[in-house]
Amino acid sequence: MSILKIIALLNEKGGSGKSTLSINIATALHRRGEKVVLIDADPQGTARDWREASPENADLPSVVALDRPELLLSSIKAIAANWVIIDTPAKAERMSANVIRIANIALIPVQPSAADVWASAAAVKLVQSKIDVGGQIHAAFIATRVSGQTKLSKEILAGNWNEYGLPLMATAIANRVSYAQSLSDGLSVFDTTDQAAKVEIDALITELETKGWL
Repeated sequence: MSILKIIALLNEKGGSGKSTLSINIATALHRRGEKVVLIDADPQGTARDWREASPENADLPSVVALDRPELLLSSIKAIAANWVIIDTPAKAERMSANVIRIANIALIPVQPSAADVWASAAAVKLVQSKIDVGGQIHAAFIATRVSGQTKLSKEILAGNWNEYGLPLMATAIANRVSYAQSLSDGLSVFDTTDQAAKVEIDALITELETKGWL
Protein backbone atom coordinates (compact mmCIF):
# COMPACT_ATOMS: atom_id res chain seq x y z
CA MET A 1 0.00 0.00 0.00
CA SER A 2 1.30 3.47 -0.84
CA ILE A 3 2.44 5.69 2.01
CA LEU A 4 -0.11 8.32 3.01
CA LYS A 5 1.08 11.88 2.41
CA ILE A 6 -0.62 14.92 3.90
CA ILE A 7 -0.77 18.45 2.51
CA ALA A 8 -2.10 21.11 4.87
CA LEU A 9 -3.35 24.58 3.88
CA LEU A 10 -3.27 26.93 6.84
CA ASN A 11 -3.26 30.57 7.85
CA GLU A 12 -4.81 32.04 10.97
CA LYS A 13 -6.54 34.69 8.85
CA GLY A 14 -9.86 33.83 7.23
CA GLY A 15 -10.39 34.45 3.53
CA SER A 16 -6.79 33.79 2.54
CA GLY A 17 -7.72 31.15 -0.04
CA LYS A 18 -7.25 27.95 1.97
CA SER A 19 -10.51 26.30 0.87
CA THR A 20 -10.08 27.27 -2.78
CA LEU A 21 -6.56 25.86 -2.91
CA SER A 22 -7.48 22.74 -0.93
CA ILE A 23 -10.31 21.91 -3.31
CA ASN A 24 -8.33 22.48 -6.47
CA ILE A 25 -5.14 20.74 -5.32
CA ALA A 26 -7.20 17.74 -4.21
CA THR A 27 -9.04 17.67 -7.54
CA ALA A 28 -5.81 17.98 -9.55
CA LEU A 29 -4.27 14.99 -7.76
CA HIS A 30 -7.54 13.04 -7.97
CA ARG A 31 -7.68 13.52 -11.74
CA ARG A 32 -4.11 12.27 -12.04
CA GLY A 33 -5.35 8.95 -10.72
CA GLU A 34 -4.31 9.39 -7.11
CA LYS A 35 -6.57 8.23 -4.28
CA VAL A 36 -7.31 11.52 -2.54
CA VAL A 37 -9.41 12.53 0.45
CA LEU A 38 -10.07 16.17 1.27
CA ILE A 39 -10.45 16.71 5.01
CA ASP A 40 -12.61 19.62 6.10
CA ALA A 41 -11.13 20.56 9.48
CA ASP A 42 -13.06 23.82 9.61
CA PRO A 43 -16.33 23.91 11.60
CA GLN A 44 -17.53 26.49 9.04
CA GLY A 45 -17.68 23.57 6.59
CA THR A 46 -16.79 25.25 3.29
CA ALA A 47 -15.37 22.08 1.74
CA ARG A 48 -18.39 20.06 2.88
CA ASP A 49 -20.80 22.61 1.47
CA TRP A 50 -18.81 22.60 -1.79
CA ARG A 51 -19.04 18.82 -2.16
CA GLU A 52 -22.73 18.76 -1.27
CA ALA A 53 -23.34 21.31 -4.05
CA SER A 54 -21.55 19.12 -6.62
CA PRO A 55 -23.53 17.68 -9.54
CA GLU A 56 -24.24 13.97 -9.42
CA ASN A 57 -21.35 11.85 -10.73
CA ALA A 58 -18.93 14.81 -10.64
CA ASP A 59 -15.31 13.67 -10.99
CA LEU A 60 -14.14 15.05 -7.64
CA PRO A 61 -12.44 13.73 -4.50
CA SER A 62 -14.44 12.78 -1.45
CA VAL A 63 -14.65 15.10 1.55
CA VAL A 64 -14.46 13.94 5.17
CA ALA A 65 -15.37 16.19 8.10
CA LEU A 66 -12.85 16.08 10.96
CA ASP A 67 -13.25 19.43 12.65
CA ARG A 68 -12.22 18.54 16.22
CA PRO A 69 -8.47 18.40 16.97
CA GLU A 70 -8.61 15.07 18.84
CA LEU A 71 -10.82 13.49 16.17
CA LEU A 72 -8.36 14.49 13.47
CA LEU A 73 -5.41 12.76 15.13
CA SER A 74 -7.32 9.61 16.01
CA SER A 75 -8.97 9.22 12.59
CA ILE A 76 -6.24 10.13 10.10
CA LYS A 77 -4.59 6.69 10.03
CA ALA A 78 -7.86 4.99 9.14
CA ILE A 79 -8.27 6.98 5.93
CA ALA A 80 -7.72 4.84 2.83
CA ALA A 81 -5.91 7.21 0.47
CA ASN A 82 -2.53 8.07 -1.01
CA TRP A 83 -3.08 11.77 -0.38
CA VAL A 84 -4.93 13.73 2.27
CA ILE A 85 -5.46 17.46 1.75
CA ILE A 86 -6.48 19.35 4.90
CA ASP A 87 -8.48 22.58 4.76
CA THR A 88 -7.94 24.23 8.15
CA PRO A 89 -9.98 26.85 10.03
CA ALA A 90 -8.94 30.40 10.84
CA LYS A 91 -8.07 31.39 14.41
CA ALA A 92 -7.74 27.80 15.62
CA GLU A 93 -4.27 27.36 17.04
CA ARG A 94 -4.95 23.97 18.59
CA MET A 95 -6.27 22.51 15.34
CA SER A 96 -3.39 24.05 13.39
CA ALA A 97 -0.88 22.56 15.84
CA ASN A 98 -2.37 19.08 15.38
CA VAL A 99 -2.43 19.49 11.60
CA ILE A 100 1.24 20.48 11.51
CA ARG A 101 2.03 17.51 13.72
CA ILE A 102 0.86 15.08 11.02
CA ALA A 103 1.47 17.04 7.81
CA ASN A 104 4.25 16.29 5.31
CA ILE A 105 3.71 19.57 3.42
CA ALA A 106 2.35 22.88 4.70
CA LEU A 107 1.29 25.61 2.29
CA ILE A 108 0.46 29.01 3.77
CA PRO A 109 -1.74 31.10 1.44
CA VAL A 110 -1.19 34.85 1.69
CA GLN A 111 -3.15 37.54 -0.13
CA PRO A 112 -1.47 40.82 -1.12
CA SER A 113 -2.14 42.43 2.26
CA ALA A 114 -0.11 43.16 5.36
CA ALA A 115 -2.82 41.51 7.47
CA ASP A 116 -2.33 38.16 5.71
CA VAL A 117 1.42 38.33 6.12
CA TRP A 118 1.13 39.18 9.83
CA ALA A 119 -1.43 36.43 10.40
CA SER A 120 0.86 33.85 8.79
CA ALA A 121 3.39 34.23 11.62
CA ALA A 122 1.48 31.74 13.79
CA ALA A 123 1.65 29.03 11.11
CA VAL A 124 5.35 29.70 10.50
CA LYS A 125 6.02 29.33 14.22
CA LEU A 126 4.27 25.95 14.30
CA VAL A 127 6.31 24.73 11.31
CA GLN A 128 9.56 25.89 12.86
CA SER A 129 8.67 24.29 16.19
CA LYS A 130 8.20 20.93 14.48
CA ILE A 131 11.54 21.25 12.70
CA ASP A 132 13.30 22.33 15.91
CA VAL A 133 12.38 19.05 17.62
CA GLY A 134 13.55 16.97 14.66
CA GLY A 135 10.27 16.68 12.77
CA GLN A 136 10.17 16.50 8.98
CA ILE A 137 7.98 18.91 7.02
CA HIS A 138 8.21 20.89 3.79
CA ALA A 139 6.64 24.34 4.00
CA ALA A 140 6.24 27.50 1.94
CA PHE A 141 4.06 30.54 1.43
CA ILE A 142 1.89 30.74 -1.69
CA ALA A 143 0.56 34.04 -3.01
CA THR A 144 -3.20 34.04 -3.68
CA ARG A 145 -5.72 36.44 -5.24
CA VAL A 146 -2.87 38.23 -6.96
CA SER A 147 -3.45 40.97 -9.53
CA GLY A 148 -0.44 41.94 -11.61
CA GLN A 149 -1.71 45.50 -11.82
CA THR A 150 -1.65 46.39 -8.12
CA LYS A 151 1.30 47.70 -6.14
CA LEU A 152 0.62 45.29 -3.27
CA SER A 153 0.63 42.28 -5.60
CA LYS A 154 3.93 43.34 -7.10
CA GLU A 155 5.39 43.86 -3.64
CA ILE A 156 4.25 40.48 -2.35
CA LEU A 157 5.75 38.66 -5.33
CA ALA A 158 9.04 40.56 -5.15
CA GLY A 159 9.46 40.48 -1.37
CA ASN A 160 12.20 38.71 0.58
CA TRP A 161 10.03 35.99 2.05
CA ASN A 162 12.83 34.16 3.81
CA GLU A 163 12.86 36.99 6.36
CA TYR A 164 9.42 35.70 7.40
CA GLY A 165 10.87 32.25 7.97
CA LEU A 166 9.83 30.37 4.82
CA PRO A 167 10.24 30.69 1.04
CA LEU A 168 7.50 31.76 -1.37
CA MET A 169 6.33 29.32 -4.04
CA ALA A 170 7.15 30.53 -7.55
CA THR A 171 3.59 29.69 -8.62
CA ALA A 172 1.06 32.39 -7.71
CA ILE A 173 -2.72 32.11 -7.79
CA ALA A 174 -4.41 35.01 -9.56
CA ASN A 175 -7.61 36.75 -8.53
CA ARG A 176 -9.96 34.98 -10.96
CA VAL A 177 -13.76 34.79 -10.97
CA SER A 178 -13.55 31.10 -11.95
CA TYR A 179 -12.18 30.11 -8.54
CA ALA A 180 -15.13 31.58 -6.65
CA GLN A 181 -17.71 30.51 -9.23
CA SER A 182 -16.55 26.90 -9.43
CA LEU A 183 -16.52 26.64 -5.64
CA SER A 184 -20.12 27.86 -5.38
CA ASP A 185 -21.13 25.45 -8.17
CA GLY A 186 -19.61 22.47 -6.35
CA LEU A 187 -16.92 22.07 -9.00
CA SER A 188 -13.23 22.81 -9.56
CA VAL A 189 -11.53 25.12 -12.05
CA PHE A 190 -10.88 21.99 -14.12
CA ASP A 191 -14.62 21.96 -14.84
CA THR A 192 -14.56 25.53 -16.19
CA THR A 193 -13.35 27.09 -19.42
CA ASP A 194 -10.71 29.14 -17.57
CA GLN A 195 -7.52 27.67 -19.03
CA ALA A 196 -5.30 30.09 -17.13
CA ALA A 197 -6.66 28.89 -13.77
CA LYS A 198 -6.11 25.25 -14.76
CA VAL A 199 -2.54 26.08 -15.75
CA GLU A 200 -1.95 27.73 -12.36
CA ILE A 201 -3.06 24.71 -10.36
CA ASP A 202 -1.15 22.30 -12.61
CA ALA A 203 1.93 24.54 -12.30
CA LEU A 204 1.65 24.39 -8.51
CA ILE A 205 1.52 20.59 -8.57
CA THR A 206 4.49 20.51 -10.96
CA GLU A 207 6.47 22.87 -8.72
CA LEU A 208 5.82 20.65 -5.70
CA GLU A 209 6.99 17.64 -7.73
CA THR A 210 10.11 19.50 -8.92
CA LYS A 211 10.98 20.35 -5.32
CA GLY A 212 10.71 16.65 -4.52
CA TRP A 213 7.91 17.27 -2.05
CA LEU A 214 5.30 15.09 -3.78
